[in-house]
Amino acid sequence: MGMGRLLTLGVAAVVTLVVCGCGGDSDDKVSAGEPASHPYDGPLFLSREDAVHPGAGAAGDVVHCRTWGDGGFRDAAVYADGATADSPQQALATAQSEMIFGGAQEGLLVAKQTQDRVLYVLQVGGVVKQAVIVHDGPATEGAGGAGWHVESWAQCDYSELPRWFTDSIGLQIWTDADGRPAPTSTIQAWTGPEHCDWQSMTFLTLDEEQSSYVRDPLPELHDYFAEPYEPHTELPADAIDTGFSRAGKHLWLSSDRQQAFVGTADDVEAWPRETKGLGCE
Repeated sequence: MGMGRLLTLGVAAVVTLVVCGCGGDSDDKVSAGEPASHPYDGPLFLSREDAVHPGAGAAGDVVHCRTWGDGGFRDAAVYADGATADSPQQALATAQSEMIFGGAQEGLLVAKQTQDRVLYVLQVGGVVKQAVIVHDGPATEGAGGAGWHVESWAQCDYSELPRWFTDSIGLQIWTDADGRPAPTSTIQAWTGPEHCDWQSMTFLTLDEEQSSYVRDPLPELHDYFAEPYEPHTELPADAIDTGFSRAGKHLWLSSDRQQAFVGTADDVEAWPRETKGLGCE
């Protein structure tokens, strides 16, 4: 999904969360089909050679990202990668059920429509951060015959998507020293998966680290950590300031990188670092 290293807690679990976008009701979300505030006047089909992001087709030219996220493009003459549908909105629903595209699955607005293509976008502050283009074209009998299907899609880094969405999938977005959302390729934190009953834990990774720091590991998992979790402790004098913060809490690392300290200068939690791969199936 273009989110950097998706933690060692189980890629399948994380991807399922990202694609379904479960939970997180919000008045900010709207049903697909409503018009976008700013229509799009660019092309709805581009060859890989002409697209800014060849793997995302025309959708990649629609989004405006500080940090690129991910995308997809199905440009075969005859579609065969999923089921077709009878309408653009049904094509979105089908693609969602088949996990064809990543990012938010709600809040998509119509920014342009032609006879055989419809562009859906997700706007944040009036800026397009996700785009999905559905196409009415030929398809194999196995796909259901000619009909509507997702042709191209693109999204910015998850840090640029709405908080109602990132919160709903258990992804914690941190800010940098200037208060800007930090890309998930730089830092990301996830709530543990419910199917392993790990939702009380938080897994945090930084781009330069090769393992995760974990908040409040379950007792049966303590053998995976060299240090204990401490809910209250003093910040060491030699702690390394990362510059990252979230919800009023700052992030430091121990000088040996074996602990992450989260909190304020007067009171921090000590999150131990994994010493061996911690997996969840």
